[in-house]
Amino acid sequence: MANPAFFRPVFDALATSGVIGDPSGKPAYAYLRVSDSDQAEEGRSGLPRQIQHVHEAAKRDGYKVPWDLVFADDHSGFVFEDRPQLSQLRSEIRSPRRRADAVIIEELDRLSRHADWHQGFLLDEMSNKQITVVFWRSYSSRIERSVMGAVAQESMEQQKQRMKEGKLHKARSGRVTATSPAYGYKLVDSNGEEGLAARRDTHYATQDTEYPVVRLMYERVISGDTLRGIAHDLEEAGIPPPKQYRHWEPTQIRLIIRNEVYKGDFYAHRWEHRKEDRLSDDGLTVRTVSRKVERPRDEWIHVPVPAIVTEDEWHAANRMLDQNRRMARRNALQPYLLTGLIRCAVCGYRYSGSTSHRNHGKPRPRPSRAYRCTNAAARPRHVIEEVGCDNGQLLCDVLDTAVWGILCDVLLQPAVMIETIEAEATDERNTRLQEQIAYLETAITEKGDDDERLFRAYMAKVFDEEEYAEKRRMVTSEREKMHEERDRLKGLVITPEQVEARTRELLAFAEEIRAAALPIDPPFALKQKIIKMLVNEIVLHVRDGWFALEGALSGVYPLTPPETPGKLPIVSTRIGTDSSPPSAENWPGKSGCRWPG
Repeated sequence: MANPAFFRPVFDALATSGVIGDPSGKPAYAYLRVSDSDQAEEGRSGLPRQIQHVHEAAKRDGYKVPWDLVFADDHSGFVFEDRPQLSQLRSEIRSPRRRADAVIIEELDRLSRHADWHQGFLLDEMSNKQITVVFWRSYSSRIERSVMGAVAQESMEQQKQRMKEGKLHKARSGRVTATSPAYGYKLVDSNGEEGLAARRDTHYATQDTEYPVVRLMYERVISGDTLRGIAHDLEEAGIPPPKQYRHWEPTQIRLIIRNEVYKGDFYAHRWEHRKEDRLSDDGLTVRTVSRKVERPRDEWIHVPVPAIVTEDEWHAANRMLDQNRRMARRNALQPYLLTGLIRCAVCGYRYSGSTSHRNHGKPRPRPSRAYRCTNAAARPRHVIEEVGCDNGQLLCDVLDTAVWGILCDVLLQPAVMIETIEAEATDERNTRLQEQIAYLETAITEKGDDDERLFRAYMAKVFDEEEYAEKRRMVTSEREKMHEERDRLKGLVITPEQVEARTRELLAFAEEIRAAALPIDPPFALKQKIIKMLVNEIVLHVRDGWFALEGALSGVYPLTPPETPGKLPIVSTRIGTDSSPPSAENWPGKSGCRWPG
């Protein structure tokens, strides 16, 4: 289980024989959820409170809930697909080997605050699978449940708006809007005192132990020291990094040097999150992503804070960073065939291309080009050692040749690619999207019927013109939101028409390649175009001598053909334990494996 562990003692205190509720009752799942705002509001009491209420509801209705049937999302978002524990619960409910036939939830808004369709879809999904949904707060009818759902959503929207207006008011009154202080600062109230008051009346004051560390960073950057060297020295000196990190790294120092707050300028209302649609790697589906965007400068709100460095020192340090970037050897860019496609099978970081002109300090007869894991390439040794990545560098020619050889074989057999594309159109993800779209289509039709009933009620003088206008506005607004969500989901579905179009494109492309009678080694740009059309990602394990392709072409392959004798031409490796090619779902890149912080 990936449940947050901090509320386990509350569960244990309520449990009898390892279960909460009625020890002799029927087994049931429990679902709990808190959002970021809930956590700030409730001081991490949200999940313990909910587990208490689940216990009461289970005991009341004759259910028992063991810990391994508790699913809790901590710091969840507003979109139910993004909640890992809810997704796991839904998968379990759909499984023929599920362990219970009931789900206990504190209140309806814990399932979702979106009354437009999320609540109805999730409840219908559970009902269709013969799952009984038990609420701690009971609802006497479907109408009451719908009303309470609408109230929860309206409350959420109002809360978000109040938070936004509260931050703007704070900034305009000369207070910082940060919930946690930047490194080198602490939060104080208008009297310069720390404590609870400083959480509401927020001002910056310099922090005694971190202030000199920030000064030291600026001084060393101005003197020409590298960020990696500074990070190494801070780590060796035992100076604690910012609290959200475990170790000092160059990126942290660069962000501190770039931050204008250190010359006394805090800016509120500078960033916003915008949702936008982007084409997925497969070229067929569209996905909605949230992107952090800087607002126009005239919308920023300036809040003066105590400066740690002078304006001249700030500009001098930033000029040095700019100069280092311009002069860095890696910026003498050279094309690499597999740029952006390779991921380390050990630590999950990307591989990048690099060119070496020297060997142990002596000039090479010709430059050596290799792919290497960025985890080891740009991070201090103390970080590399703890991550434990033992994946080495690999000559570009070795991997380029291996990947290109496989693609050449496939281009002569396009049926392999077509089979993969057709499988994507029938996978479980596509099926779930179609189910959500079908639900929304039905809900949109029902909203149209509601509109017609409202009109008939108005004509029968059940309510006046003003009431009719307000009720119709609400129905129309809900229907428009459902239309938007349906259209968004449709963009994520791989349709038969898209499969047919992609198949025609690939067949035509393969025929074009064959008809052109390309040489074994075609021009670089054409070769790269072919690779990026068929491969989304390459997972590489240098020491064990294998790589895996994902995309229109998938599979695990050796770096050298089995009949090729001799040693694998590896540039370098580091000592590590044995491993074997993992299954696709267990690749570090799949689970978003990143260094904490």
